Amino acid sequence: MLRRLIAVLSANWLTIRVVGAFVLLIVVFFTTLTYTPLVKRFDVAAGIAQLAAWMSYGLLKALGAVVGFSISRSGTILGSGNFEVDVSPACSGAVPTMIYLAAVFAYPSSWRAKLIGAALGMAVIHAVNLARVSALFLIGLYAHRLFHETHVYVAQALVVAIAVATWLYWAGRFADAPRT
Repeated sequence: MLRRLIAVLSANWLTIRVVGAFVLLIVVFFTTLTYTPLVKRFDVAAGIAQLAAWMSYGLLKALGAVVGFSISRSGTILGSGNFEVDVSPACSGAVPTMIYLAAVFAYPSSWRAKLIGAALGMAVIHAVNLARVSALFLIGLYAHRLFHETHVYVAQALVVAIAVATWLYWAGRFADAPRT
C-alpha cells in the first residue's frame, strides 16, 4: 500500500508541486489583498482602483470632448450629470491579476518566462479593465437600465476570460515547461 502511494505521488509529483505552489501563492496574494493589518499599511487593490479611475477618467474625458459629455472625478468616483460610478477595489482588476500571477509563478518555467508572463498579463488585464470601466461608465450614462447586468454578468466574466486566454497564450508561447 505504501509503495503504491509512493509510486502514485512520484508519477504525479510535477502536478502536485504546481497545484501546491498555485494554492500557496493564491493564499499569499489574497492575504495581501484582504488581511486588515496589511491592507491598513499598503492597500494594493485601492491603489490599483485609484489608477484605474484616473486612467478611465483620462480616456473618458477625451471621448467626452468628441462625443459631447462632461466627466468629473473625485478619487475613485467618476461622474457625469446625475450618474456616478465608484471604481472600488473590487473593480480594480487586482483579483484577476493575483490569480493570473499565481498561475504564472506556479507553472514550471524559467524565471525569464515568468517575468515575461507577469508583465504581459498585468498589461493585458489592466488594459481590459480600463476598457471595462470606461465601457461600464458609458453604459451607465447612456443605457442605465443595462448597467447592473452588464457589470455583474458580462464585464467581470470578460476580464476573467481574457486573463485565462492570456495565460494560455503565455504558456503556449513563452513558457518552457519540462516535458514529463
